[in-house]
Parts: sequence; C-alpha cells; structure tokens
Amino acid sequence: MLRLLVITLLCSFPICVSAAAAQEQSPGQFSDSASLSTLKVCLRLEDQSPFLGAARILVLPESGYELLGARDDQGEVIFYAVPPGAYTLNVTAAPFSPVRLRLQIEPGREKTIVVLMKRQASGTQESKAQLQQEQPTPQEDKPEAKKKNPAESVEPVTEAILETKMQPVTPVSETTPIEAPKPEKEVWKPVPWNDGDAVLDPSVSCPVDQVLHITGEHVREFITSLEKFTAMETVEHFPVDKNGERKSPETRKFSYVVNITQDPHGTFALEEFRNGGTDHTQFPANIATMGLPALVLVFHPDYANDFRFSCDGLVHVHDRDYWQVRFAQRQDRPVRIESYVVNGSSYSLYLQGRVWVDPGKGQIVRLESQLLKPTPQIELWQQHQVISYTAVKFVSTGQEVWLPQAAEVYVERHNKRYFRRHSFWDFRLFNVDTAQTTKAPKGSYSFTNLTDSDMTGELTVNPIEEIKGGPVILRFDVPAHRTVVKTVGPGKDVNLPVASVASAKFVHSGDSGAVKVEVDLVRETSLDVIPESALVNR
Repeated sequence: MLRLLVITLLCSFPICVSAAAAQEQSPGQFSDSASLSTLKVCLRLEDQSPFLGAARILVLPESGYELLGARDDQGEVIFYAVPPGAYTLNVTAAPFSPVRLRLQIEPGREKTIVVLMKRQASGTQESKAQLQQEQPTPQEDKPEAKKKNPAESVEPVTEAILETKMQPVTPVSETTPIEAPKPEKEVWKPVPWNDGDAVLDPSVSCPVDQVLHITGEHVREFITSLEKFTAMETVEHFPVDKNGERKSPETRKFSYVVNITQDPHGTFALEEFRNGGTDHTQFPANIATMGLPALVLVFHPDYANDFRFSCDGLVHVHDRDYWQVRFAQRQDRPVRIESYVVNGSSYSLYLQGRVWVDPGKGQIVRLESQLLKPTPQIELWQQHQVISYTAVKFVSTGQEVWLPQAAEVYVERHNKRYFRRHSFWDFRLFNVDTAQTTKAPKGSYSFTNLTDSDMTGELTVNPIEEIKGGPVILRFDVPAHRTVVKTVGPGKDVNLPVASVASAKFVHSGDSGAVKVEVDLVRETSLDVIPESALVNR
C-alpha cells in the first residue's frame, strides 16, 4: 500500500481572485446596482473544448484599474459588478496567438465573450522541417558489474510506484495519447531520452511557473477522479535474456479499481484492487507493480517542493505541441513518492524524469522517469518508466476525466532484467453523478432557466457584415429548471452558417441571473443577456 502525506490547500487557477472587488474600481460612480453588469470570458480551443492551460486575461477600462475576475475549471472567467463603458480584453497564453478585443458593456446586462485560442506560427522553418526526421534508434545497454546476494534466491514482491512507458491501445476519446516510438528490435532497454528526440521551438519561451501551477491543480483533480472509474487492465511480463532480447510474454488480465482513504493525520492511502483483491501473487513472476497512476503526484502542490523543476520549452511531437518539463528529486528532502519493499524492508528511490504538458489543456499526457541514482542495497541498477494519460469522455454524463491509459516498466535488478507493459481499457464510471447535465451540441446556444417560474425570451443573432439579409430573431419559452437549445447552421434554428455569426443578444422575462447561457460556436463571438426589466428602466 502506498501512503502519501497530503496537506489540504485552497484550489486556485492562474486567475482566481476576489471578483467582488470589481465594483471598487470606480468608487461612487455607479451606486445603483442595476447599472452594473456581468462579463463572462470563455476561452476555447479550435475544437471548441475548454482552454484550461496557463493564460493571462486582462479586462482594462479606458481609465482606472483592470477588472478582477474568477476563473473556473471550464476555461471561463467571470467578472461581476462591471460598470458600463468601453473596455479592452487582452488574452495571452504561449504558444497561442495573443488576443486583443474592444468591448462595450451596457448597463444591467450579462455579456459573454467567446475567445478562440489559436496556435501561433513558429518563428523558425527549420524546426518544422526537423519534425520529419526519425528519432534516434535505441542503443544496447552495457550493464555494470553487479554483486549477487546469495541469500535471496527468488525475486521478492515489489510494492512501489513503478514508472513506465506508454503503448498504444484503442482510443477512448477525442484526445489521442502520445505514443513512444516502437523499436524495430525487441531490445530490453527503452529509447534514450536525450534532447535529440524532440524539436524545441526557440521562438517560444516557457512560462514555467504558470505551467507548474496549472498542472499541479489538475493533479489535484486527478486524485479525486481515481475512485470514480473502473477499468480492465492487461499486464504483459517479458523476461529478458543476457543478450538483452525479450522472451515470450506472460499475460494477465484484471478488473481494476482504485480506493483512496485519508486518515486523521492527512495521510492518503492508495489501494489498488485487481479482480477484487490485493494479492501480489496475481502478478507474473511474483513481482507486483503498484501505484502506477500516482506517480504524477510529483507535480502535486503538496509534493512539488521535494523536486527541482525546469522547462526545456516547446516540443513538437507527432504534429502536436507540448511543454517539456523536467524534474529531479531533491536529496535534502525525504522521498515520499516511490519505494521498493524487499523481504519486509523498504528502500526509497530517487527519481528524475520529464513530462509533456498539453499547453491548451494544462494536462500531463506523458510522464517518463528513471533512477536519479542506483540503489545498491537491493541491487537495483536501472528502472525506466513511461506512463501515458488520455482524456476519457463518459457518454452517460458528458464528463471528461484524464486517466492513465498505458505504461511500460524496464527494470534491471539482481542480475536480472525484465520489461512489463500495462494497458488500461474499458473505462466505466463507478458512481454516476445524477446531477450532471448533458453538454450542448457544437454550433449552438443553450439557455437554462435557474428559477421556479417559466420565462420567455427573444434571441437575436447578427451575421457578419458580408452576409446579407439582416439578423435572425427567435422567440421561445424556457420552462422552469429546463434547458432549451438553439442550433446554428443552414436549415437549423438559426439559419446561418456557424462561421458567419458575429454577435447575439438574448432578452428574457426573468430577473438578472435567472438564466444560464452557454455558447458553443467555431469562431470568436459575443452574446448579451438582458432582462426585460433592464430595458424598461432605461
């Protein structure tokens, strides 16, 4: 069982400050609360999924101080008590193109701005050309002399967080995990991870502090997600001969469940159940690889101080871009992540490694580690692991959870070598949250009535100047505690091409804050939500 010490901290994102302070920007100017508005800025990737990476969002009035907003876990920043007037919205998030928009806030309205984050073109053509080059071929290992312990005749059970390497499995979501290159020859040792196996983009600087912050917060969420799913697991164990070649594998399949408990002292206990039990003899060769999903806790805010971090910059792999971040265990801090248990004694492992972080999602998609130094007490000379993570979308709720998908372990110990591959598949929710709602389809507006009374509304959609025919106006009812969706496209509710929508306005019969509106279009757009009472008061 893996035990981890966790200190509870308040969750925050790159922008998470007191939103109520916005009204203090201009004291005395707008004492009438009906004149104040709400602004929501929605960051979206080009596939319309939420932008969850590190970003700086500034809303600046023509005079005075910037507005303060609160960012949620869906890439949205909400600014409350906004005085009417002209504003400038600035969004910066490397390696995406900066965005600068002019806004006009009217009194007593709710305004939604959708901002598309587009990948900025690289400053060097040479970097792109190198993407076509093959990665270096794996090199044969030259083992060091090792001393055998004659008192130890069989390989003991190992209870540890083992680092591993990814292998492709059947995709389970729109987000495809990064797959390590497969060597032509089944040699035991992994491909060396030097700086030549990925292309750094020198035109983009890495905001390392922001990347570590947002990644750490997603690791917090990951821990709470572990107990929410079940999966099937396939384990393939390959013995390796003295020439470094893999033999035929021994394969096991398990029903896999994780349980997490916390004692009164704040210590986490992560327990993995395979086929309903925790018996280590279920594993091939009587060697248990435990705690694989938890290795990502290196980046958890409560453990990050145990490591030193550096960011190499942006790497281009398989036509995608990632921040490459390295880590190494600090030797002046206790080891709390991984250990081996041999004959009843525990031996701590000092780790180093690197991760690839999706700049738009802020999620770790690949984690690779190896020993910072050997552990001669148990003759552990090499251990190389890679874990791949992927976004799993559950159809029943629309929920997206980042989970481990595959892992590989390379170990050289006690004059023996082995390679092990773990694959996770058939993810299912263990407990379905009935309070979840289905996300609106792409290319649509959705209106949710948050009150106990029915309301009426009028949606006016304005096309871009190049489109003739004027605005499209829809009038409809939104029942109490129900959601109404209006889709955009030729022949649909809003008979306009999605790309031709410029802005929209929704006037409803409820009070301010009575309706929740979501926009899911393929271009930057704005939407004003206006209670009828605000128009009458004007």
